[in-house]
Amino acid sequence: MIAGWAGSARGRPALSRRLSAFSADRFAPTFPPPTPHFDFSSGAGSRRQRRLRSQSAGWEGRRVEIRPLEDADWPSVYRFFTAIVDAGETYAYPEGLDSAAARALWTAPGHVVVATDGDAVLGSAGMGPNRPGRGAHVATGSFMVDPAHAGRGVGRALGQYLVEWARGAGFRGVQFNAVVETNAPAVHLWQALGFRVVGTVPGAFRHREHGYVGLHVMYLDLT
Repeated sequence: MIAGWAGSARGRPALSRRLSAFSADRFAPTFPPPTPHFDFSSGAGSRRQRRLRSQSAGWEGRRVEIRPLEDADWPSVYRFFTAIVDAGETYAYPEGLDSAAARALWTAPGHVVVATDGDAVLGSAGMGPNRPGRGAHVATGSFMVDPAHAGRGVGRALGQYLVEWARGAGFRGVQFNAVVETNAPAVHLWQALGFRVVGTVPGAFRHREHGYVGLHVMYLDLT
């Protein structure tokens, strides 16, 4: 991710839009997942928390706290959710969703968090089992970062949170079902966190600029 550009989703460069959303299709969980709370600021913490903090230290040396989504956070999330979906480059959600419909989609995974700096909501992620029943041992997630805060390591911090959350919850792996192949920054980020592309569905996403492009299935083995 790079320094974010201000302005509307249609007005800023295409790269900024790609950097701001990391799409991974998901299925609603069949059991309530745990809700770990990581604070990436300096101070005391477990070895795992300290490791996560050091990996996200590039965010201008500022405090990034990841915590569960609260009602008061939703207006901020809805604002960048709408901008990212309407950009038509990373998510297959319908455009023009009202707040209630958007929230129903975004909170479907069950465990939804926000990355914050003080009162500012920088990004959000949802996570849970990739499939119900006999597929519930593999996790999945979706990520969005406010374009105004792109380039500050927020996406990486949320990705690290997901991996540690999934490992702590006992999942055997993490699967992303729909990473747009032209979203190179997202693909590179997930690869840096240990994910690999296990397959690509050709032409499965109708990109606003590039037309029909592939969707990667990416997987991280946690066993």
